[in-house]
Amino acid sequence: MNNPGFTAPAPRLASCTYSAPVPGGNGLADLLSTGSECAWIRFGEGMVGLGTAARFATTGPGRFESARHWWMAATAAESGDTPRTTVPDDGLPRRSPLAFAAFAFADDSPVDSVLVVPEFVVGSAQGRSWLTWQVDLDSPCYAEKAAAGWRPDRADAERRLAGLLAEAAGRRPDRAGAPEGTGAGSAADGLRLTDGVLSQDGYRAAVVRGVREIEAGTLTKLVLARDAVVRSADPVDVPQVLRTLAVQYRDCWTYAVNGLIGSTPEMLVKVDGDIAQARVLAGTLDRDGAPVGTAGTDYARQLLTDDPKQRHEHRLAVDSLTERLEPFTTSLEAPDEPFVLELPNVWHLATDVTARLVGAEAARRTGPGALALTEALHPTAAVCGTPREAATTLINRLESEDHGLDRGLFAGPVGWLDGNGNGEFGIALRGAVVQDAHTVRLYAGCGIVAASDPEAELAETHAKMRPMLQALGLRD
Repeated sequence: MNNPGFTAPAPRLASCTYSAPVPGGNGLADLLSTGSECAWIRFGEGMVGLGTAARFATTGPGRFESARHWWMAATAAESGDTPRTTVPDDGLPRRSPLAFAAFAFADDSPVDSVLVVPEFVVGSAQGRSWLTWQVDLDSPCYAEKAAAGWRPDRADAERRLAGLLAEAAGRRPDRAGAPEGTGAGSAADGLRLTDGVLSQDGYRAAVVRGVREIEAGTLTKLVLARDAVVRSADPVDVPQVLRTLAVQYRDCWTYAVNGLIGSTPEMLVKVDGDIAQARVLAGTLDRDGAPVGTAGTDYARQLLTDDPKQRHEHRLAVDSLTERLEPFTTSLEAPDEPFVLELPNVWHLATDVTARLVGAEAARRTGPGALALTEALHPTAAVCGTPREAATTLINRLESEDHGLDRGLFAGPVGWLDGNGNGEFGIALRGAVVQDAHTVRLYAGCGIVAASDPEAELAETHAKMRPMLQALGLRD
């Protein structure tokens, strides 16, 4: 299946960017009020997208390419008419035009991969905050006055933003009776967790079969996922779920794009000018019942760094990323020794990778941008396996053919990109898809190697689902 999406014309974007406090005077996460917003937040900084100026959807093996062509057309049109773009104040990042994006994991997934151009982008970084208003001059709302020479300015932006925030306030979920700090309530209040398409028994069996394939030499590592479903008697308060994740998992990237929500600890690639960065995770230890404080850190370091199975799994993931990234770089640094990343639910072995890109000098980029690198790197061994082709085939057999599980957007790239080739794409982990007002589908996966134990891998999926379950109001 391949729907390149070329029938969607590129918008004729115009924008206005200016310094301004975050509306409401609070943090970025407090702007999440309806569940339809886009978000990318870490340590309280990042961006939130409000409203929709343009949207592009595509499926199939060519989803990255078709999205890139659409975005290039949109940004080329914008940059070709300089009066349409207000240059930001000194010191503000030049991020306009900007889109949030989420891509399906698999080439054959029927789930849409999307680019969403928000009407407003509210950003905050390094003590400064700003607003960008993005409009499509060819849209029915603006076409007539745009033809007469109108372009967005700060005064119009502030009037439109006030109206948009008022509309959002009217759609805010009613949380009367729901406990503070969660997205719904307790199990007694109408939350129910059930197996998904791939049951827990089915997952154990899939791990057994995966280990057999590894022992037979078909592949070295395989990542297998399963799903679970949370149903709520009351509408799920998606904004509160995201706010909880942003507070409890500050060192992760809390994301929301087109119903995909979560807080990922893994950065597939970040591009800023000529520098690319990534954070590779593989090797996991559950913190439930483990020592706390310094004793816990020592405990994790010993069990993770001294475990050949964990180190082997991690090295495969690092090599997978660096081998694909290196052709696009003039220099690349990846430490030989991983560090232990401490999160509220688990510890991970982690490696931060930094590279200098070819063809990204000054403001004129001739080399790959964030979206092109994302296509080249996805899927890494951290979410697929090694070798990639063999792992992809086996994932399709053990998850999709045997159980009907389509990962959809889970484990695919999620993040944002701008018109200059910059962007950040994490891997959509520790997340869920909001299927309707009362239903959320969670996903988690584990790296399978020859030494893997089915019960241990199943337990690891529980640990990885814990952030979302707790944010929804369920407790283990």
